[in-house]
Amino acid sequence: MDIEILLILQELRFMLGSAGEWIAINLSDALAALAIVIPFVLFWCFNKRKGQLMLAVFAGSLMINQLLKLACAVYRPWIRDPRVKPGKQSLRTATGYSFPSSHTQLAATAYGDLAFEGKGTKVSQSIFFLSLMFLAGFLRLYLGVHTPQDVIVGMATAFIMIPVCEKVFTILAVDRKRDLWAAVLYTGFVIASIVYALNKSYPMDMADGHLLVDPLEMVQDFMLSCGLSYGIVMGGILEHRFVRFETDCTKKEKVLRAITGFMMIGALYVATKFTAVIFTDLYNALFRGWLIGFAAVFVHPLLFKKFEERKALKDKKEED
Repeated sequence: MDIEILLILQELRFMLGSAGEWIAINLSDALAALAIVIPFVLFWCFNKRKGQLMLAVFAGSLMINQLLKLACAVYRPWIRDPRVKPGKQSLRTATGYSFPSSHTQLAATAYGDLAFEGKGTKVSQSIFFLSLMFLAGFLRLYLGVHTPQDVIVGMATAFIMIPVCEKVFTILAVDRKRDLWAAVLYTGFVIASIVYALNKSYPMDMADGHLLVDPLEMVQDFMLSCGLSYGIVMGGILEHRFVRFETDCTKKEKVLRAITGFMMIGALYVATKFTAVIFTDLYNALFRGWLIGFAAVFVHPLLFKKFEERKALKDKKEED
């Protein structure tokens, strides 16, 4: 039944031609990219607590998504059934295992969270963000790169993470000392997940002399998401204890925070390519993810808080 749905959508895609496919691919990638950008911008610039919550959901959801991919090792639809002909351009982002859908889960994490926030009071907001979430899932089916099961489980995982993280934040708000226990538990979960990923056996099916899916590449993707997740969580705990920045700032400062934040992330992503000479590919991916996540939620806020405080002090002296 799942393949039949893809074949129906495939006929529609063939009818709409390459232009329709190009729009679908770029819209799908844009929705996923925006779902990553929103939590960081909220955290740095507009609503710190909401940004923290979304980053926590993002961190946990991303790691669990990659863990499920490794655990289930489900091949892409066109491998399972040669009648499925995915969009050629979409193959650049549709690599590795299929289940669950990363694009859909990322979209559900951000847009689902924003829709959840508006429930009951901001119905139009909820409808808008739910529409974006379902559109993200539909586009993965339309492009033939995921099955309905991939999309549904991706959404479901995000929907589970949202109230769980909300509950954890509520508990921590009552007694912040509990964040040490949260750090210990999350560290244990991360270590256990890494041990599982490194020791699990994976299918080694071949086609035309090549592996259908290279498990090493999938484990490397998992290590990257694992490091990113751990960096965000640990960095967030340390930020609350030692930095405690505020989002009540000028528009100019908000723009500067966002620009410098993403510049830092980009610079670290490029720079950590060269640390592969120190670590193996797997552990370099783990280090890269951790460094980017930690820098984004701890180092960057620390730097812009110090910069803004010095600037405010300088401006005050000039006025005097």
